[in-house]
Amino acid sequence: MKRASLLGIFFILLSACTGGESDNGPIKIGYIGPLTGDAAAYGVDTLNGVKMAIEERNAAGGVNGRMVELAVEDGRCTGADAASAAQKLVSVDRVTAIIGGQCSGETLAAAPITEAAETLLLSPLSSSPDVTEAGDFVFRNYPSDALKTKAMAKYFAEKGWKRVAMLSENTDFAMAFRAALTENLGKEAVVFDEVVEPGTKDFRTLALRLKDVSFDVFFPNAQGDAVMAAMVEQMRDQGLTQPMVTHDVGDSMTLVDLIPEAVSGMQVINVPSAGEGGEFETKYRAKFGDAQSTIAFAAHAYDAANVLMDSIAKVGTSGPRLRDALYDLPEHRGIVGRFSFNADGDVVGIPYVLKEFRDGKIVKVKDIAVD
Repeated sequence: MKRASLLGIFFILLSACTGGESDNGPIKIGYIGPLTGDAAAYGVDTLNGVKMAIEERNAAGGVNGRMVELAVEDGRCTGADAASAAQKLVSVDRVTAIIGGQCSGETLAAAPITEAAETLLLSPLSSSPDVTEAGDFVFRNYPSDALKTKAMAKYFAEKGWKRVAMLSENTDFAMAFRAALTENLGKEAVVFDEVVEPGTKDFRTLALRLKDVSFDVFFPNAQGDAVMAAMVEQMRDQGLTQPMVTHDVGDSMTLVDLIPEAVSGMQVINVPSAGEGGEFETKYRAKFGDAQSTIAFAAHAYDAANVLMDSIAKVGTSGPRLRDALYDLPEHRGIVGRFSFNADGDVVGIPYVLKEFRDGKIVKVKDIAVD
């Protein structure tokens, strides 16, 4: 991504000179996320995190005395729905900025629309490497899978797992993860590499084929809880006992509800759990009950909302000024830790950990450094 052009700087100065920030009405912020469909669990969690941050800010007097209003759109974890949502938020609701998408496909589809409008798009959850190049007004406080797949490949090497079986759902997120992991492992290491259409739930034929393949570890690469659960359960139903390791989609307590026995022992490489057992989770549960996927997703969304509102308080609602405020952010101390953004709008400062399903819980095993 590139910093502001001379023309962009001209418009920023023009806006300042003409009093573009004199409005005393509410500040409108948009949200795009999967509130229905297979990925709804982490859409609901992130929306709740955003709501909590805004409610707290408004209770404390708002942003420079102005109340914050939230306009919510269901992206359904699809590009088409997210594009329609972004168009409405920008053109009809005229939001200052958008928190979203959550699914990478939502963010990638919304980006051209928000980019053209010079509206900031800040994702709390999108991890596809493609988001890095999505636009100059696109940021995320969740790390790219370009790094996560390096951490995963490093862990596989430590365990001596040289033959990887991979089953991927054909979505923007899963396919980008598949490409990045294959690159880091080497094509020769992927001995089973099948792609299924979005929403597929019947993997019995593929599971039977996999029984005839010699592999060390199985990598279920799904977009949402329901497809992930079907992959894992049907592989175990065929008597496949090899280790299973997956990414952040698998970091969900919904899987314990859906497939408690099959998911036992499965490992996840993801960002650290955040907000668990402390004041944040206590407040969250009092408002919304238990997180549907993981409290960490709500924490990332809570932090995204606060970073955005802090920036509005400092520089106003101009899209270019908000963009530059995030580029220049020295550090934000949030629920998920201390972080900032690099010149591509990607988050800096969020590490990775290995987790495992044990006795109906997701527990941390160890930190995983990325060289």
